[in-house]
Amino acid sequence: MRMMRRVLAISILLMLLFFASQWLVTYIKKSHDIIYDFVTEQATFQVNEGYRQELDDSYFVQISTGDFVFDYKFSNLYQKKKKIIADIKMVKNENLMCIYPILEKEDSSYNIECSRDGVLYSYEAVKGDPVVSQFVETLKKESHQSNAWEIESEEGVPSVQSYAYQKNILNKDKIIVWYYKGIEVLTADKVDQVPLLTFDKYENTHGVLVDQYYVLPIYLSDRVFDFEMVTVVDMKTLDFWTIKFPQTVSQNTYVQGVVDGKVYYLDRDHVVQYELNPEKKAVRLIGNQELNAQYYKGNDDWDTVNIYDLVNNQTKFEVDHSEPIDFKRSDIVETLENKGAFYYYTNSGDFYRVLKDFPERAIFLFHAEQPNNVILNQDSLYYISGDTLYRYEEATGRKKLVKNNEFIYNKTNRIQVYKESKS
Repeated sequence: MRMMRRVLAISILLMLLFFASQWLVTYIKKSHDIIYDFVTEQATFQVNEGYRQELDDSYFVQISTGDFVFDYKFSNLYQKKKKIIADIKMVKNENLMCIYPILEKEDSSYNIECSRDGVLYSYEAVKGDPVVSQFVETLKKESHQSNAWEIESEEGVPSVQSYAYQKNILNKDKIIVWYYKGIEVLTADKVDQVPLLTFDKYENTHGVLVDQYYVLPIYLSDRVFDFEMVTVVDMKTLDFWTIKFPQTVSQNTYVQGVVDGKVYYLDRDHVVQYELNPEKKAVRLIGNQELNAQYYKGNDDWDTVNIYDLVNNQTKFEVDHSEPIDFKRSDIVETLENKGAFYYYTNSGDFYRVLKDFPERAIFLFHAEQPNNVILNQDSLYYISGDTLYRYEEATGRKKLVKNNEFIYNKTNRIQVYKESKS
């Protein structure tokens, strides 16, 4: 009996050690790659699955069958385990194929993708196709849901200049709209007005969002746009305070950029550079003719440069980016980047996404007429087209957020988006 108890104790100990080692391997694992076949009644798919902790703690999954290839990014809801695909729904008609992967834990971070003639399309780009519409109805009958498949809400409330479609605004979002005397702050359940000036200023020359703080100068008058102080608005509480500069700042000043919760100004008339920290309510002079100036080259790399190079060229700071990728297009207006993907849009208003794990392939997301004020915040794209501000996400598709007739006439720094936290 004693021997049996000892054997049982050793067995339990070995089992605990095994599970502990498995947990440890999973905990410290930062990536994996696996290729496997997934067989359904409709087709056999090859799945190229990679997990990347450094790329937004996400899975990058390429699903292919024949000449059709689909690229997906999934949030890590699976404790880094392998083979997260549970099923693949498919529809095919002539040269069009669409798929909808089913994961072990369904989430709302992905959607239908379609392929035609070697081009990959988002659901938003092809949702008018009858084949795709029928595919959605079939998925709904099987209890699958996506916000992108539902009718967009047209309900809204007016603000100072804007009309906000609150049901289309994410719960974590605060939409900031410049209205010439201050900002409107629009959320899913509230509309606020924050007056910052006593007169109209048509172009929002210096307004900037620094983490959770919106910073705007207090101009000397409606004709003299020099300033001695800025107002800082805390977007979490809408409390505000002022910060005073050591001397008058000329209207011929530009915002160089935002780095680590601080905003940097270059006063071209007085040849001085300032660093303003809204959280600490402090400003300090960091550059002049004697000190020269500080220039941010991206990725925590600073350099001391001749201040007149910044004065003469109005050079803004570089942005933290990965190694540049040649997308082999000459019509790209701007490339935006988050931890897992690149986004770009063209002169014609076509938007694309390229996953960092599959940089050789782009998916066509949607088309917009003359987009401007384009912002990528986490996995959400925001842009103005005509008189409307839109948001696009893989899971929700394209949604109208704000209608404002002034968007047609004034495109200068009209909107910002503050996200409370990452869901």
